[in-house]
Amino acid sequence: MKVLSLFVVPGVLALAISAAQADPSPNPAMGGAQTMPSGAEAQTPPPSTYDPGTPGVAPATTPPAAPSATDTATAPVTPQATMPEETNPALPPPGTPAGPTQTQPPAGPTNIVIMPPPPNGQTTESVPVAPLPPVPGAPEGVYPGSNVYSHVGVGLLVGGGFNDFTNNHLKSVTGDGGYWTARVVAGTREYVGMEAAYVGDARGINGLGLSNDSRLISNGFSGNLRINIPIARGASLIEPFGFVGVGWSHYTVTNNNVAVSDVTSTDNVLTLPYGGGLEYAYKGFMADARFTYTQTYYNNLTETVGGNLNNWGVGGQIGFEY
Repeated sequence: MKVLSLFVVPGVLALAISAAQADPSPNPAMGGAQTMPSGAEAQTPPPSTYDPGTPGVAPATTPPAAPSATDTATAPVTPQATMPEETNPALPPPGTPAGPTQTQPPAGPTNIVIMPPPPNGQTTESVPVAPLPPVPGAPEGVYPGSNVYSHVGVGLLVGGGFNDFTNNHLKSVTGDGGYWTARVVAGTREYVGMEAAYVGDARGINGLGLSNDSRLISNGFSGNLRINIPIARGASLIEPFGFVGVGWSHYTVTNNNVAVSDVTSTDNVLTLPYGGGLEYAYKGFMADARFTYTQTYYNNLTETVGGNLNNWGVGGQIGFEY
């Protein structure tokens, strides 16, 4: 029995020593390299002189230290795969396109809206804006406020022409006469319109009790109702029209010796003008030509010799349409 123990105990000790030398588990007391499980990466902190370097360039790596004499008894260490290059987390990875740059608004108050740039790879397109269409019912090519400010048509006209009496006795004692007028017209672009007019005329007169420079002068006012036929072509307007109205005129004979004259010095008469004409307008400009016959009532100027002051006239006017 003792002889068997002498052979068994030394063998067990030799096996234990061999197993201890082949054990790969780390020993804190040993200064040699330690093995790591397969697939694990070393968690070695960067040295104090760590330089992130330039993006796209691999930083220099420090070669592993040479094994010491005490590491010879340990198991060989399997070479690890090459560590991936380290990058600076503050910078984008190499090859990444630059992101949009945010534009800073100018200092101080401003009414300019700064739109952010479109994302990378996208483009913006401008959308054409079509012009506003004409207002329904307005003449073609005419927009409100561009040429005619009122849709009904309002005009101011001034002009004059030639007129004469229809009574033969008055025609024999008076010369050729002329008239002047100023009028406001409303509804030139409608079928029914109105006029308010001032009308004056003057002519020479001769006879018993009158001097060679005597004049027969009248001044009066009238209001007319118009019937229009507006024909619009773009900015142009051609309009035949007819009118009828009522008014008043004051007649005066200058340098008259009433004591021996066969006419009175003044007279007030009721007038009834009517007639027709043609009107033209273009972009605010207006002109017309007309014929007017004026019937008179309550004639006292020529009561001593008879007759009346009925007259006719033809003339034209120009002005502006608003």
